[in-house]
This record gives sequence, structure tokens and C-alpha cells, in this order.
Amino acid sequence: MLKLAGALMIIVSAGGIGISCSVDVKRYCMELRLLKQMLYMLRGEIKYTKTPLEEAFLAISVRMPEPFSLFLKRTAEEMENLDGRTFGELWRDQIQKGLAGTKLKREDREQLGVLGESLGYLDLEMQLSSIELYLEQLEIRIRDAQESLTGKQKLYQSLGVAGGIFLVILLL
Repeated sequence: MLKLAGALMIIVSAGGIGISCSVDVKRYCMELRLLKQMLYMLRGEIKYTKTPLEEAFLAISVRMPEPFSLFLKRTAEEMENLDGRTFGELWRDQIQKGLAGTKLKREDREQLGVLGESLGYLDLEMQLSSIELYLEQLEIRIRDAQESLTGKQKLYQSLGVAGGIFLVILLL
């Protein structure tokens, strides 16, 4: 009876790990969409109201959920005292600090960092063009992530349960 209870607990916990991994995949897709929303807002602030970046970040931070709101707020605060750093360096630092807890991949953070290189010093039209290019790249990543979402979720859940069953067989 005790072995049966232990086996059941192993299978349930391994299934839970699989479900946790599938939730992470879904969260990744959601965070990509939030990043897209944030950049559309930034584009609008720059294009239509011609708001300086610092003020635009603060305005957008109020409308975004965590961790993106905190990322934008801290970036705006750090812009007040650059201490000899370029905006691109500040942007990359804030990406590493502020978006560390997200499910965004390293490639996503690197491409976002490249966007920051062009935001800080180019003229208005070039900044808008850089944002448009990034949004196009982001749209492709979102589409790819969405296409693989269902398959990956099922895979992780199945592997979790199958791994639990395999472990039980090994232990018995």
C-alpha cells in the first residue's frame, strides 16, 4: 500500500512538473505580446505626441503590467543620471536587471538591446523606423511561438507523466 502511494505521488509530481513547463511556454507567448504592446505604445508616444523618451517611458509604465512597467520606470529614472554612459548601455543594463524574471529568451533580450542602440541618439524618423523593424521581427517570433504552443504544451505534459511512470517502474 505504501509503495502504491509513493508511486502515485511520483507520477503526480512528475505530471506537475510537465504542467509547470507548459505554463512557462504559454507565459512566454504572453510576454512577447506584452512586449509588442509596449513598443506600439512607445511608437505612438514618439510619433504623435513627440514625447521625449524619458517621459514616454513613464507614461507607458503606468499602462503596462509588471515586470514591464517597472522596467520602463527604472529606465526613465536612470536616464536622469546617465553618468557618462550612452542610452544604449543604460538600456541593456535595464533589460538585464528589469526583465531577468521573465520567460523571454536570450535572443529576445539581445534584439531588444539592439533596439535601444538606435532609440537613444537617432532622429525621430530613424527611431520610428527602428521600432517598426523590431515590431516586424517580434511579430514573426510571436507567430512562431503561437504555432508551437499547443504542441509544446501537450509534449511537456505527456513527458511529465511518462517520466513519472518510467521512474516508478525503475524504482519497483
